[in-house]
Amino acid sequence: MGTPSAGQIHRLGRDQLASWVDALLGERKRVFAPVLRRGLRVLRAVERAQDVDFAPGRTRWSPKEFLFPRTETLFSYENRDGVPVLADPPADDVPRILFGVQPCDAAGLVRLDSILLQDPFYARRRELTTVVAIACSEAAPECFCTAVGGSPAGQEGVDVLLAPLETGWVVRALSPKGEALLAPRRGGWETAAAGDWEAALEQAGRVAGSIGRRELPAAWAEKLEQSFADPIWDELARRCVGCSICAYVCPSCSCFDVADEGSDACGSRCRTWDSCSFRLFTQHGSGHNPRATQPARSRQRVLHKFAFYPLQHGGRAMCVGCGRCIRSCPVGMDIHAEVVEVMSGRPEKEAGDVQR
Repeated sequence: MGTPSAGQIHRLGRDQLASWVDALLGERKRVFAPVLRRGLRVLRAVERAQDVDFAPGRTRWSPKEFLFPRTETLFSYENRDGVPVLADPPADDVPRILFGVQPCDAAGLVRLDSILLQDPFYARRRELTTVVAIACSEAAPECFCTAVGGSPAGQEGVDVLLAPLETGWVVRALSPKGEALLAPRRGGWETAAAGDWEAALEQAGRVAGSIGRRELPAAWAEKLEQSFADPIWDELARRCVGCSICAYVCPSCSCFDVADEGSDACGSRCRTWDSCSFRLFTQHGSGHNPRATQPARSRQRVLHKFAFYPLQHGGRAMCVGCGRCIRSCPVGMDIHAEVVEVMSGRPEKEAGDVQR
């Protein structure tokens, strides 16, 4: 992360940060930010700054649902005197701000871009979205962004980056969208001191140093692809129950299903999230399933993120190392450990035996 000129960086206290959120809401922008709901930290639309939880840490789910909804109508139809009439869903043209997301989640949106930007629904939402990320001031045991080329203060997919200091934050625009968001406020904000940005980088460096999980090099992608028939996958996935919580909390998983609902009179075509871990995901109409076992489906998810996708995208892993899947898995599976173990040829023997 380079060091910008002092005029590009401002320093904000907590009250100023809250006032900024309120100002954005006053401009009729839709702001999604971390809030506490029934003991969970989640991203939700907020109506006032005091609802925002500025504490460090990831949200329960990633922000992808605000660009790629869990369920959405693609079109509806109606039979009018024997003539089918199609209608698009109502347009959502309100600018939106994803405020306070983690850098790994912003990087996850870049992965989705590579897959979904050709979709007009996703593309329109992406165009209207500005991402304000907060650099991580601590790392959870499951975090491994540094293992896949990320950083606690990563800039990938970020329009505005807030970096915490002991008293407040430093804020910097990283894109034209970010500059447009900050421009109306610059006159009333304090210019950061000369060493503030460096202090924020040092803090991010300490967080990065606390992440003990080893690197997963891009060079492993080809070797992982060659492991397709290795019986180690049966050992690794023996515990998998196919619940697919890993896919639903993931910032970069993009599988979906399309279904028609209705009658000959009216109805709609809907798109919903799906997962390659589900048994029916690859079920053919004939009844044949090319991934007939749970280990085969679990292998698909891991290899897609660390072999198939990187080989087609310049070595960049599809996984951003947020650790949500590890945290959420009901049987203790660890995607980082799986990759390491396949490369070392030693399957894990017990649920708690995580090789780093």
